[in-house]
Amino acid sequence: MKIKGLTPILMVVLVILMITGKIGFLQVPLTDFMEYVDHAIGGVNAIGWSIVILTVVVRTIMLPLMVHQQRLATIQQEKMRMLQPQLTKVQAAQKAATNPADQQRASAAMMSIYRENNVSLLGGMNFAALIIQWPIFFGLYQAIQHAKGISSTAFFGITLGDKSITLAIATAAVYALQSWLSMIGVPKEQKKQMATMMYMMPIMMFFMTYVTNAGIALYFFVGAIMVVIQTLIIVIWRPRLRRNVENSFEVKDVVDDALAGRLESAAPKGAFARAMQQAQESAAAQSPKDIDASEHETDDQKVSNRERNAGRQSRDSE
Repeated sequence: MKIKGLTPILMVVLVILMITGKIGFLQVPLTDFMEYVDHAIGGVNAIGWSIVILTVVVRTIMLPLMVHQQRLATIQQEKMRMLQPQLTKVQAAQKAATNPADQQRASAAMMSIYRENNVSLLGGMNFAALIIQWPIFFGLYQAIQHAKGISSTAFFGITLGDKSITLAIATAAVYALQSWLSMIGVPKEQKKQMATMMYMMPIMMFFMTYVTNAGIALYFFVGAIMVVIQTLIIVIWRPRLRRNVENSFEVKDVVDDALAGRLESAAPKGAFARAMQQAQESAAAQSPKDIDASEHETDDQKVSNRERNAGRQSRDSE
């Protein structure tokens, strides 16, 4: 599923859809599908079931793309696990740095290790896949938001037009389960980095679900269940992915050369990498040079500088 080259084109299309107000062009066919299911099922819970079925259908269609996205992220995690000894050495150098220049050198070494081993700083994120999802989920959201009769219809006692604390709690609980499942098989060092997101995601989804109506909350809840299924696929797949990475990924031990500044810097690929390099160059061009120069001044030079400053102040007072 090599669609990375389409990212600029897809981004332009997405911007055009947003500017022209056509980002929700899928709302009409999705609404028609909901109404068809509503009439086919019938009964007091029909609209709720139409939301559930529509969410499952759309999420199932999107599942291969979502799993592919998470598979790329998992591969990058496994590569970083194999690079951990080098990264640990760089982190130790960062902690031991006594001036900004040393800190800058250690940060550059970290990026050099990623670059030389062809590991993405974005964790395998595929922006094309994310862009494709926008119109689909926006249309799905709009279809549910404006479904006929949703404001006065109930789904197993939950009024779909009102807020639902029950669905908010249920959605948060499912996302907590998903966060726990996503940690299975993750290297210990990376678990520490992911811990914050593990706790934040359920809390964030609770508030997102609670502030909207129960119709949208039902969509979030069913979507959370589909995300759990997606995560389970990766959990089952991870041992195989790990073996593949261990057999195919050749680690280049460049940490000593990187820390010593002996690696030639290659031209950055991609806007993100170029931005990171520009930020590093800007930081290097600031105060460290002045700080280093002042640290190497001799006592005689410092006395001479103070005398010149005193002379200037005396002339200014006259």
